[in-house]
Amino acid sequence: MTDAQGATRDEDDLVAAYGGDFAEEEPFGTARPKRTRFAPWHHPVKQRVRTSQWQELVRRLISARNMNGGVLRYFTLPGPDLLDVRVLAEICAPRNVAIEYFGFDAAMQASQITTPRFEIESALRQSRRITDDAVISPDQLQDIAISDSQAAKQLSLRQPFDVINIDACDHLAYSPDNRHSTTFDALQSLLAHQMDATAPWLLFVTTRAEPALMAGPGEVLQTAVNDNLNSAVAGFRPALAQLFEEEAEAIDGILAQIWAMTDVRFLKLYAVGLAKFLLQFFLAQPNRPANVELASTCTYRVYGDNPDMLALAFRITPARRVVFQPGQQPQPTAAVEVERAVVAAGRAQRLRDLDNELEQNPQLCLEAAKQSAALLAASNYDIDAYVEWLAKHEQRPVAIDRSALT
Repeated sequence: MTDAQGATRDEDDLVAAYGGDFAEEEPFGTARPKRTRFAPWHHPVKQRVRTSQWQELVRRLISARNMNGGVLRYFTLPGPDLLDVRVLAEICAPRNVAIEYFGFDAAMQASQITTPRFEIESALRQSRRITDDAVISPDQLQDIAISDSQAAKQLSLRQPFDVINIDACDHLAYSPDNRHSTTFDALQSLLAHQMDATAPWLLFVTTRAEPALMAGPGEVLQTAVNDNLNSAVAGFRPALAQLFEEEAEAIDGILAQIWAMTDVRFLKLYAVGLAKFLLQFFLAQPNRPANVELASTCTYRVYGDNPDMLALAFRITPARRVVFQPGQQPQPTAAVEVERAVVAAGRAQRLRDLDNELEQNPQLCLEAAKQSAALLAASNYDIDAYVEWLAKHEQRPVAIDRSALT
């Protein structure tokens, strides 16, 4: 299969799952028709990601940094309704923290802002929940990996972010039509951009995770795991064996099998692999190292009967910059890397199945549906149609009493 054929297949997969352009253009006026086209990120399960992962960890970040007033710099890939920004603004507002967001939305026309986005941004600015420097550019995320691109130049003008949210809905190996750079390449460009960060920051990565979609980035994750598995520093092998309830001596063969499976063990291994890659990246910077913690791991279904989306959160804490004297060598990091990789393996064990949580707890499901409905109603969506859409959802049907949403 050629690169062009692969890209076309990826585009077809995304359209099949998410439909076409959800940035519906509506005329200005007071009698606009209610919106009735819904996307997977409107489901209550995605609201659980926003509240229990993104919102909760940002709450802890601004509390730990004692932020009262000021700006939270936020990298985002928003849809036309800015759902993530609005959810985070709820917890920033009590501390008088405004969000200065920057990101990309390739579906947005460069010369035109759709009515929903315009109204939402206007309301957020009037309430001082976002700054005047909050900007969404109509470029592809992957373009930031191209050094002379407009997207890369725009990124270079921004200070390090407090929160980076790569909520791309596709997989890390995904490359748009007529592009060679991937989402994984863009991630690495953002990591390089964060080299000047001096305070702890958060990285959210939501990715489709399946063995068939591993490609180049998958090989990098596998290598990152194997590097510690074969390290002379002990600790990581038994941690992985415990994660999968296997014997340490047999873990090599077991891992090869797990990388090819479509079950929860693959998802846990994927989470460890990405954590290991991040650890290696930051520990490879001798005078700008950082600690990487796997802070939260969630999964849910989009394409099939098994969980196939991972929502991962990492807390990254820069260490004090080290200045080396002539002839002085950096201290070896192998032991530090293994120690932190062991912690990551333990955190991966806590992988939460969000679909399961909602199915097992009707009150939790109702609360998530109410939160989603409130966000959608404020963006002129038809809530009666939303209730009907939920009831007929192919992957995760949810029966909600319409009166319970008010």
